[in-house]
Amino acid sequence: MITVQNLTAGYGKLEILQDLSLSFAHGQFSAVLGPNGSGKSTLMKAIMGLNTVFGGAIALNGRELIGSATEAISALGIAYVPQRENIFDELTVRENLQLGMRRRPREQRASALQETLEIFPILGRRGSQRAGLLSGGEHQMLAIAIAWLGAPTLMLLDEPSAGLAPAVATDVFRSLQDLRGRGITLIVVEQNARRILRYCDYAFVLREGRLAFEGSAEACLQDEETIKGYLGVH
Repeated sequence: MITVQNLTAGYGKLEILQDLSLSFAHGQFSAVLGPNGSGKSTLMKAIMGLNTVFGGAIALNGRELIGSATEAISALGIAYVPQRENIFDELTVRENLQLGMRRRPREQRASALQETLEIFPILGRRGSQRAGLLSGGEHQMLAIAIAWLGAPTLMLLDEPSAGLAPAVATDVFRSLQDLRGRGITLIVVEQNARRILRYCDYAFVLREGRLAFEGSAEACLQDEETIKGYLGVH
């Protein structure tokens, strides 16, 4: 679905990704892992046209993305959930969800909202609450739900479990599994490597802007050299 070839990207004149090549398969739940500064978030932003690309190519189903505006990339069916500033704090949960449906035909909105509340039932119980008062896990679920309501085929998520307690992070990852089961392709940047590897299908590990490992989640979990050497977890 997404093919990255010889990508060099970063910010201003600073190159973070170095000649990176990898591809994400349709219908897969992929994790992008690696230590801080390895280029994980830079990759997400490069796909969305949010940083500087010095060279290489990024294609969605054969269509080149580099040079397109972020709005045009989003219109191709890609939803991006950044780590911060991903909901409207002053609006209620219900109002946030309604904004998420603005691209859907009116006749689809009721069923889409019902399906969303089946995936994230806590949001139904928080409908009239101001979004800025949600707990960390509820906040992330709302951000993911807003992106899902835009009817994407591909979702990019940057650190969805950041700052969450382990049990809450597990709830978020299970929700992502549910979305994958409904046909959404997922690319998720994560620091919590061992936990997400129990839920995703495939893993890419970046180190200093380059690809250090790729393989099934199971293979990554069993590769202690990768876990300890590249991910820094025990």
